[in-house]
Amino acid sequence: MSYQTFFFLIAMAMVAMAWYANSSKRDKIYCSFRRVNRTKINRFVKMNSRYVVFDGKRKDVIPSCITFEWWDKGIVGFMFPQWVATLDFVPSNNFPIDPKTGQTVVLSDEVRQAMNKEEWVKSYAKGFTPPSAKKQTFIQQYLPWMAVILVVLLAVYMYANMQNFNRALFDITNKVNSIAR
Repeated sequence: MSYQTFFFLIAMAMVAMAWYANSSKRDKIYCSFRRVNRTKINRFVKMNSRYVVFDGKRKDVIPSCITFEWWDKGIVGFMFPQWVATLDFVPSNNFPIDPKTGQTVVLSDEVRQAMNKEEWVKSYAKGFTPPSAKKQTFIQQYLPWMAVILVVLLAVYMYANMQNFNRALFDITNKVNSIAR
């Protein structure tokens, strides 16, 4: 295998890992549950799930209690960390811990039935809506395109100079082999 092919495969693997890191946890909530014996169970659920099951008990997902955690677990997460929606549960209650108070959420059945799904979605999406009044500067607007062009130019440069790199590496290998004999 030539060096050009090797570096191309490494670059493609990095692109695939970045795509996987971006898309794998985008529509999921990372739920954690502490048992009475202080063991912790973690589970991902879909973003539109109404509940998660821990130890056979149904725990309700409340979007207003979602916090975000920097996900850097695993090789892909270490190389391409990202924000993940999280919820924390305790065994004494079916509702998650409220991040504002640190206590479990207490909702009566009447209040729960009065809330409809549209209000839940609005409360969850409230944190994601960007302010529309803020204008982007020239650099903010074109920075993603500049980054893509820079990566393409770097790839073309590396491809064009791969033969020189190959010859230099071959010369170094020959020198090391002549010294080692």
